[in-house]
Amino acid sequence: MSNLERVVYINHAIKTKGFVTRKEVSDRFEVHIDTIKRDIEYMRDFLSAPIKYRQSVGGYVYETPFDMLFDSLEDAVLYYIFVKRLSDSFKLNGLSYIPVISQDILANIATYIPANFDEIMDNITYDSSDVDCMDLKDFRNILESFMMKRCVEISYINADGEESTRVVEPLKLMNYLGKWYLIAFCRTKKALRVFLISRFTSSRLTESAFEYPVTQKELDEYIDGSFGMFKSETSSEAVIRVFEPAYYYVRNQIWHKNQKVNDCVIDGKKCLEITLPVGDRDKEILARVLSYSPDSEIVSPPALREKWLERIRTLYKKFCKK
Repeated sequence: MSNLERVVYINHAIKTKGFVTRKEVSDRFEVHIDTIKRDIEYMRDFLSAPIKYRQSVGGYVYETPFDMLFDSLEDAVLYYIFVKRLSDSFKLNGLSYIPVISQDILANIATYIPANFDEIMDNITYDSSDVDCMDLKDFRNILESFMMKRCVEISYINADGEESTRVVEPLKLMNYLGKWYLIAFCRTKKALRVFLISRFTSSRLTESAFEYPVTQKELDEYIDGSFGMFKSETSSEAVIRVFEPAYYYVRNQIWHKNQKVNDCVIDGKKCLEITLPVGDRDKEILARVLSYSPDSEIVSPPALREKWLERIRTLYKKFCKK
């Protein structure tokens, strides 16, 4: 019998009727009463549950309101499976690896999952087809930089294939749509910049300490800027229309947290009109709209619409007009 299953029951009993007794749990799960005592000690010591024996009710209560990470065994199982599958799908040097999710952590979680749930593991998969190849040492250098407040020197290839060497002050490691990005203060540009880690050709931790203070507000504003990771200091509102049948794929998607969505019908077809901020570096939104062709269009601003149309013309000239 799983320790987690008993802990979930204890938590549920206290929340629904106000208290629980060791005998009640012992009888339900057919285990020795000392086992339930250890479960309660585990809740107090490792889950920080404010659980205490109260003489007046003859059982255990919460002294203050308490919310457990999992309110049901099924929640815990699903959490474990999704984290495990995500870890399995992300590999560095051929090994499953996601920073902060180690195999030891997963193994520890697994000890609380009942054996009879093993059979559903194969029914749930996670496949991220768009995953970049990266070197584990780049992650380690960034993580050490966070701890030591020391700069990292990187050799980096930009989207145009140009290679440069930069000394950066790492500030945030971020996964966006399956790709890992580093937000850092670039000493060369004297400004915040975003680097796709898979474009590193090398990296090393330097002895140089951070010099340029960046406030949390500045960092948050930079990250919360225009559409996606391709941000800029200026942005404008873009209007995108997505028609049937692509409409049904897009209607529940969130492209930007500040997007405004309007359902309408144009020429007898359902249409989703999405309004969202877009920065000067707009390659991502162009690619997103083109991916839903021929059922999507950029309506405005005019300059962005012209870029989209030029992409279509270029494709036509290159592959159709021969």
